[in-house]
Amino acid sequence: MIKLTQHLLKIFLLAALFIMSAQNSAFAGITEPLEIVNETGQPIMSLYFVPMQKKDWGNDLVGSGVMNQGDKRSINYDTDFANYKIKVEFENGSTLTWKDVNLINVWRLSIEYGRYSVNARG
Repeated sequence: MIKLTQHLLKIFLLAALFIMSAQNSAFAGITEPLEIVNETGQPIMSLYFVPMQKKDWGNDLVGSGVMNQGDKRSINYDTDFANYKIKVEFENGSTLTWKDVNLINVWRLSIEYGRYSVNARG
């Protein structure tokens, strides 16, 4: 009887996890493509791009290598978050950081030295 109760409890817990997983994916944010362009005139060693609510910077979008002048990175961002923070680290060791970058309807983000510009969707 105890083994049957334990078995039923395991089945119930697995079913509950499955339902919670399905609900999370049904309510997951919609992603939009975003093109990020280096127009700083300097090589970018690291690029971080995360929602303002995140405590850490997440993964480096450049990865191994360098993002040279004119190079582009295409990412998908979560539209559940309108405002993002961006951190750029250059080859010479300098860093630029922006907070509260609003990405509603933005398809391109051009990073220039000391500022950024955006191109909005139609």
